[in-house]
This record gives sequence, C-alpha cells and structure tokens, in this order.
Amino acid sequence: MRSAAAAAPAATPRYTSAVCKGSGLLDDMKALLRAWRPGESALEFRDRVHREGILGKATARRADDVVCKVFAPRFLCEEGKPALLMRTVLGRRNGGRLFSDICLLYAARQDVLLRDAIVEVYWPALTQGRLALSTKDVTAFLVDARAEGRIPELWSKTVKERVAQGVVRILTEFGLLGTARRGRRETINYRPSDGTIVYLAHDLHFGGATDAGVVAHRDWALFGLHEREVIAAMDRLSSDGWWVVQAAGSVVRITWRYESMQEVVDALAG
Repeated sequence: MRSAAAAAPAATPRYTSAVCKGSGLLDDMKALLRAWRPGESALEFRDRVHREGILGKATARRADDVVCKVFAPRFLCEEGKPALLMRTVLGRRNGGRLFSDICLLYAARQDVLLRDAIVEVYWPALTQGRLALSTKDVTAFLVDARAEGRIPELWSKTVKERVAQGVVRILTEFGLLGTARRGRRETINYRPSDGTIVYLAHDLHFGGATDAGVVAHRDWALFGLHEREVIAAMDRLSSDGWWVVQAAGSVVRITWRYESMQEVVDALAG
C-alpha cells in the first residue's frame, strides 16, 4: 500500500557516479555538524572550513567535496533543518547508532543509486541467506541499471568499478557489511534502532504523510522493513509513549504525541 503522493507514476531514476566522492564519512559529518552555524550557506561554510581547518589536514579539494557534495546535500536542505536536528542527536552520547542510522537515511535520500543498491542488492542478499557481497555484485546491478535506462550515459569499466567500490565502502561504514574476506564483505543482519524508527516515523508525519502513508513509505525499505513490520514495530513502541497505533486491515490511525521534530529529537537525546 502506498500514500497518494507515492502512488503517482514516477520518472525512471537517473544514477550518477557521485557515490564515488566519499563514504559515510561519519566522523567528518560530526565535525561539520558541530561547526556549522545556522543560516550559513554551503559556500560560506566551505570557505570557513578552509580558513579554520575544521577538517584537519584534508586537502582543499577534498574539503570542498566533503562540504559541498556530501554534507550540504544531506543536511543543508530545507534551510538546514536536518543539520539542526542531527546536532541534537549528536548530544546523545555522540549520537551512537541513531546518528549512523539517520545519516544513512539522509545519504540514501540524496543518492538514488545508493538507495536502490541497498534495497535491490543488499536486502535481497540478506533475505536469501548470502553470507557476503562483493563489488562484482554491485557491478552486476549497475549493468542491469544501464539496460533499464537508470544510467543515461555509458560508464567505462573503471567508472563502474569505482562506483561499486564506493557503494560497498558506504555499506560497510554504515554497518550493513562487515569484515573483508577474499575480496568479499560479510553481510551483517542489520536492523534499525528503535530511535531510528521513532525518528523516521515522525519525520514522515511532519513531512505531510498520512498515517497510512507513514507506514507504507518507501524509506522503510532502506531498513529492511515492510508495512506490516513497520506497524508491528510502531505498535511495540506505543508502550514507550511515542504514539498510539490502531490498525485494522488497510486502515491505520496514529495518535501522535509530539508537535514538532525538534521535540522528538530532544526526547531521543534526553
């Protein structure tokens, strides 16, 4: 079941090689989130990152890429609202697992290739009981994507390999893949934290999704959750006072207890 907005036909997603530019960069994201000033544009922040050496000994080119091609798209959209929320999340024991999970969410929202690789490569492999993934698995996915029109231009073998390596690197940093063995990485039975479920559900709600749209939203697929699993998780978390869930057949009603995302992250960080 999908929300009305999600039900409309969508254009074929177009992949880029931007995923090559970095990985999850969790430590860099933490440093930048702490240093960023509300209202500061990506370019203003980039210049200050250079002046103040916020990324340490990073070269100017790498700092530019991290700020403008990774940090800004993930966190400075919506007038910097994600950055403000994530700074509060960082106040909870340096963010912990919740920080990593939500960084994964924002990274996948900004890079459709990454999102689809997680949904179409990682989760099916885990469901099938496969013990490891390699860059070859991601490369095969890219070949299929090219045939389906998701990659508009022809990528060289080198570019495909770099993109595949970038995807594997990101999945490893976010905790979906583990130790490398013989060119392959162990698949980890990854599941989102309860705080992640709380954050995402409220984010979708305050973003305008209906109650049914919240539980059916495609973002849950990033975390391997289908609609029934989302309802079950939210029902379980009702006992913690986040909301009250009533579900009967296709009808879902949620009584929300918080009035803003800032209230939610304050409670999560408390």
